[in-house]
Amino acid sequence: MKTLERKFSSSERIIAKAKFSAWVYTSPVIVAIVLGGLIAVLWIFGGKIEGLFGVEGAPKYLTEQNLRWALLGAAGVVLIATLIVTLKLYSKELIVTEDKIVYREGISSVHNVVIPLKEVRILESHQTGFQRLCGTGTITIISDAEKPYHIKGVKSADRFSRRIIRQMSEVRRAQESTKFILKLS
Repeated sequence: MKTLERKFSSSERIIAKAKFSAWVYTSPVIVAIVLGGLIAVLWIFGGKIEGLFGVEGAPKYLTEQNLRWALLGAAGVVLIATLIVTLKLYSKELIVTEDKIVYREGISSVHNVVIPLKEVRILESHQTGFQRLCGTGTITIISDAEKPYHIKGVKSADRFSRRIIRQMSEVRRAQESTKFILKLS
């Protein structure tokens, strides 16, 4: 959506911008494979399946027309799931400016989180085995807030968290040099 980029690029310098992974599409693909395979099995073995339940002759319930409707319904479910996943993917933004981390999520109901870099206590990146294969991960930011922030599906989460840590050290170094100058005067 690039809303944060437009908002902050004119007033502050953006240090880093996270990209979110398209591997979130695996769940709709798995649903499509399962539903498609199930309907294909019913289509091919419809007469034999109905024969197991005592219906003799031509298929009565698993007819070609009924299975076409089932296939159309399954395609609709997969299409809606893919649309929802796409909207979730493109409604997330994570940027790092010179002094803060900004995370935005949502389209109609928007959730914004602004965390000053000097308040970040712990920054974790977590990857499961599957996420390591895909090159994605989850970043957890623990700050002075009541609860940690978990940001899932970040591409190269480890590299992005190292970039945040580098910027945190620059902010703290600048803050310490300011304190040192104030003590001398």
